[in-house]
Parts: sequence; structure tokens; C-alpha cells
Amino acid sequence: VFERAREGSRNREAYKEEMYEGSLAGGVLVLVEALTDNPRRTAPKVRHLFKEGGGALGAAGSAAWAFQRRGLLRVQGISSDNEALIEAALEAGAQDVEEDSAAHLEADDGPCAAVFCEPNELAAVRATLSARGFEASEAAILFVPSTTAEPAAGLREAAESALLALEEMEDVEGIWHNLAP
Repeated sequence: VFERAREGSRNREAYKEEMYEGSLAGGVLVLVEALTDNPRRTAPKVRHLFKEGGGALGAAGSAAWAFQRRGLLRVQGISSDNEALIEAALEAGAQDVEEDSAAHLEADDGPCAAVFCEPNELAAVRATLSARGFEASEAAILFVPSTTAEPAAGLREAAESALLALEEMEDVEGIWHNLAP
């Protein structure tokens, strides 16, 4: 029994959450959330992609200052101007209800409302909305940029290419940036 327990603990991979911050061409600020079993492998790859994108990997806080951490609940099939949804969301402690055009484009379920709240209130807001008949199709904690960057065409292409390469990394769980749509 002890041998199996020891062997199991040796084979179990230990994953670690890492947050990388930096900038890309044209002043695009980026946050990269990774879940990795080997930060010594992941960090150099991220650094390389930042450099290829015309920027640099920065220290903690070098890009995070430009983002606000928010909770998001997506409610499919409901318009953001639905009074019952707005009332329920505000009573639950939500900060805002907006039309979620990105989610609407991805799904054929009609309009989609985005309900924003403080990250620590996400579960409570979701429970209140559910009790009032509004089921969230997605719940997430994200980083919303306070400003956007609009680099010139050549710089924009370099930044977009780096963002795409970062998204394709196996260890990357999430990417947030302030590149204007």
C-alpha cells in the first residue's frame, strides 16, 4: 500500500498557475494566464512570443494596471434591455447589463445579455438570476481593459500574430489585451 502511494505521488504532475504581463507592438498591453507543470518551459516561450510581437515580457504589474477584474455571466436568448433581467441583476449586486454582441455572433440563440459584477459576487449573482428564471450559459472572471490601443497597420499585424501564437500555446488558459477591435 505504501509503495503504491509513493509511486502515485511521484507520477502526479503538479500544475502551477502563472500570470505573465507585457506589451506588444503599438503599445498593446497583454495579460496571459497559464496553467503549467513547468514554468521554466512556459516563461521562455511566452517571452519569445512577446519579443516576436514587437514587445517585451514585463514584470508583475507592468500591464495589469490597465485592466479591471470583473465577473461575467452570459444569459442567452435575452436582450440586455429586458427589464426583468436588469432588475434581477441589479438586486443581486451586478454592476451592469450590456448587449453581448460577441456571444450573439457565436451562437444562434438570439440576443445575449452580458451581466457584469465583482468577481467575488459571481456565484451570488448567478444564484439570484437562476432563482428568477435567468440561466447563465457561461460564467467567467475576466480582465477588461480600461483603454484600448490602436497601432498602425504593420504594428497591428505583428501584435495580432503574437496574440494568435499565444492563444495556441498548450499551457495558456486565457489572454486579455487592449487591442482595439
